[in-house]
Formats: sequence, C-alpha cells, structure tokens
Amino acid sequence: MSFCLALSLLSCDVKESYYEKQAAIDDEKIQKYLMPISAHVSKHYSGFYYQTITPNEAGATLSANDVVDFKYKLSLLDGTVVEDSMNAKKPARLKLLDYSVVPEGLDLGISLMKVGSTYRFYIPSNLAYGDYRSSKFPSQAIMIADIKVTAKHTEDEVEQAQLDSIDTYVKTKYGSNFEKFASGLYMVNTVTGTGDKPRMGDRVNVNMTRRYLDGTVIKTFTGVNLDLGYKQAVQGLEEGLLQMHSGGKAFLVMPASIAFKQSLCLLPEKIRSELLEDQLITSEVLPYSIVEYEVELKGIYNNFTTWNN
Repeated sequence: MSFCLALSLLSCDVKESYYEKQAAIDDEKIQKYLMPISAHVSKHYSGFYYQTITPNEAGATLSANDVVDFKYKLSLLDGTVVEDSMNAKKPARLKLLDYSVVPEGLDLGISLMKVGSTYRFYIPSNLAYGDYRSSKFPSQAIMIADIKVTAKHTEDEVEQAQLDSIDTYVKTKYGSNFEKFASGLYMVNTVTGTGDKPRMGDRVNVNMTRRYLDGTVIKTFTGVNLDLGYKQAVQGLEEGLLQMHSGGKAFLVMPASIAFKQSLCLLPEKIRSELLEDQLITSEVLPYSIVEYEVELKGIYNNFTTWNN
C-alpha cells in the first residue's frame, strides 16, 4: 500500500477517483516543468519521470534485494532544497524492491540505475508523501530526487562487514571482557545479577538505552515490560536478556540481521521524527544499522514465581 493511501480516510471508490485526479494534476505540472528538456526525459509506467545525469555503462546492474548505497539531493518543483546528502560521508542505504523506501517511486526508479550513475527522478505526490504535510514540504508535494548510486552489496556482505566493525568496536572499548554468540551478538556484562535467568515466555522488566555505535542515543526506556518470545523485542535483545540474571547490567551490541534489518529508508531523513510523532511509521532506526543496548534487568515474572528482583 502506498504511503499516501495509508494516510487517506476516504472510501475506496472516492480514493480511486481522488488519486486518479491528483495524479493527472501532478503529471500536468511535471510535463510543464519538463517542457524545455522533455527530449532527455523518460516516463516510467508507474507515473514518475526520470533523466540520466551521469551514466556509467560499466557499472554493476541492480537487482531485487540488493542492498544499495546512495547519496541524494531532494528538491521541490519551485527549487526549494529539502535535503542534500551529496557531500555526506555516509551514504543512505536501502533494500531494493522491498517496499521499504519513501518516496516509494524511488524503489522502482533506483532499480533502473547502475552503480556509479546519477539519475534525476520527478516523483508525483501519489508516489511520494501524498496528502501528508510536513515542516519540510507541503501536502501533495511533487519531489525531484537526484540519486547517485555509490555501491551495492548482498545482505551477507553487509552482515560480515558489520561483524568486523562490531568486533573492532567491542575489543577497543571493552577489551576482552565480552562474549560472542553464533547469531552475531556481542555481550559485555558490567554487573552480574544475583537473581534467576529469564526463560522464553517470561515477562521481564528492564531499563535500557538504544544507541548507534557513534554514541548517538536513539531511545531510552525506563521500567518497560517485555514478554520474551512474542517478538516484542528484536532477536539480539531477547537473546541477550536470556543470558542475564535478574539485577544484572550489560551492553549488547548486534548487527542489523538480529536487530532492525532493512528498516525504513526515508527521503528526507530529517522528517523521521515527525512521522514517528504522527504515528505514521514505527521505524526509529536507520536501515541496516548496528545498534548497542545498555540494559538493566530489573525483574522477571513467570507462571511459577512472582517478580524476582
């Protein structure tokens, strides 16, 4: 389902009419904008337009499920630059043709490219943010996205690179005081608890902070209850909690494969907090991110015991 359809409260019949009408309006605006350069622009069957800025015929082609690194500049038709990451040190990342990027038109658009090429995409509002109005762009915004693909990877390659990074990070920061698990989880116990260990099906009460490896805090949780085995926590966090004793504290460092995987790629990234606040997305973590949890296991509850503190 498209982002704009998910936001709409209209009936199905009205939706179809409304979005067909808006798509026609957007298409007319884009064509008028492109009139001076129309010979160099193609229209995709889904409704967006695209233009090759810098070709790279020798570059690797892109396929479904590739992990694609790219830089971008996002603008509006009136020339307003919404976000520019072209000079950023770290590229954005998405899993191609996985419906995990907004504007969703870029999923198909980037699949047309090769590594090393730069394309410009003209994306109608129904393939971008539709009715949504943010602090960075108005409702029914037509987006212009300059995309430069810098690399592609398999998920296995991404995971191996992350495991190497985690190994270096943990050894540098914590020395030899860690345990590594087959899943890729690294665990550093800082306080060994004196209580029981939880089991699958138990409810645990925890304090924890989730952050990136550069120290940026993503979110802090205080006194939160988690039911283990019910996908209320990512795999790496559950695995770590099952190794802890009540009253214990630990750092848990994990690759994306046992954390938030491909997550949701947003352009512009700077509106993620707005979409979270408006409860339109749940993805707080950037795609393919290594995350570290600082965890305190305060207590355990199961069918046979009361809280074990």
